[in-house]
Amino acid sequence: MSSPFETMVALQLQLFLFVLAGFVLTRLHTITPEGRKSLSDLLINFILPCNIICSFQLDMNAQVLTSCGLMLLIACAAQVFYLLVSRLIYPGAPKERLACLRYGTVCSNAGFLGLPIIGGVYGAMGTLLTSVALIPQRVVMWSAGLSLFTHTDGKSVVRKLLTHPCIVAVFIGFALMLAGNPALPSFLQKSLSAVSGCTTCMSMLVIGSILAGAEHIDFGDRMMWWYAFVRLILIPLLVLALLSLLPIDGTVRGVMVLISAMPAGSTTAILAARYEGDAPFASCLVFVTTLLSLVTLPLLCLLL
Repeated sequence: MSSPFETMVALQLQLFLFVLAGFVLTRLHTITPEGRKSLSDLLINFILPCNIICSFQLDMNAQVLTSCGLMLLIACAAQVFYLLVSRLIYPGAPKERLACLRYGTVCSNAGFLGLPIIGGVYGAMGTLLTSVALIPQRVVMWSAGLSLFTHTDGKSVVRKLLTHPCIVAVFIGFALMLAGNPALPSFLQKSLSAVSGCTTCMSMLVIGSILAGAEHIDFGDRMMWWYAFVRLILIPLLVLALLSLLPIDGTVRGVMVLISAMPAGSTTAILAARYEGDAPFASCLVFVTTLLSLVTLPLLCLLL
C-alpha cells in the first residue's frame, strides 16, 4: 500500500501534466479568456457539485457523522485563525497589496485544487471531509474576504451561500446519506460518476489557463515570497502542530492540514482586477504559490 507521500508525488505529477496542458492550450489560444471563464463556470456549477454528491455515497455510521461534525468545527476555528494571521503578519504592506495578501491568506484554492488532491490521497472520505470544510471558507469568502475589496451585506452573503451549487450539492449529499444512500436510477448514478470523474482534469486545465494569463511576474518581489512562505509553509505547520495536540482522527487531521496548505485562490486575482486592487501582484501570488505547491504538498505529506 502506497504511503501518503508516494500517493501525493504520483498525483502531483499527474496534476502537473494537466496544468501544463491548460497552460499550453491557453498560450496557443485554444483556450481563450472567454473560454476559461466558461470552463470555470462549468466546473463550479456542474462538475464539482456532481463530485461532491458522489463523495457522500458512503455507508452512514456514527464515525462518519462524527468526523464530519468535527471537521466543520475545526474548519470554522481555522478560518478565525486565518483572519487573525492575515491581520498581523503583513505590516507595512501598501493598501492595494494588503487586500490581496489578506484575502489570499483567508481564502485558498482548496475548492479547485483541494478536492481533487485530497480525494486522490484519502479517497471518497477525503473528498467528503473537504466538502464539509469548505463551507466555512465559502462563508468567509463572501463576507469578510469580499469586504477587503468592497462593501458586502449580510443578505447578499446568505443568498450566495444558500444558492451556491457546491453548497446545494452538500445539502443533497447529506440528505441522501442520512436516508441511507438509497439506490439511484442506474442512468443517474452513471451520469453523476462520469461527470465526477472529470473533476481533476478540468480543475487543473482551468488552473493552467489561469497561470498562463499571469504576466509581468517579479521574482525579486520579497513580499510575494513572504506570502508564499506564510501560505504554503507557516500556516500548515502551525495547523499541524495545533491539531497534533488534540485527540482526533488521523484522516481529519491530515485533510485539514492539506486544506491549510493550498495555494492562493484564483479569486484573489479576479477580485483585485474587478475592485481596483493590485491585480498584477495578485496574479503573481496565484502563479507562484500554485507552482510551489506542487513541491510543498508532497513534502508536507511526509509529516502526516
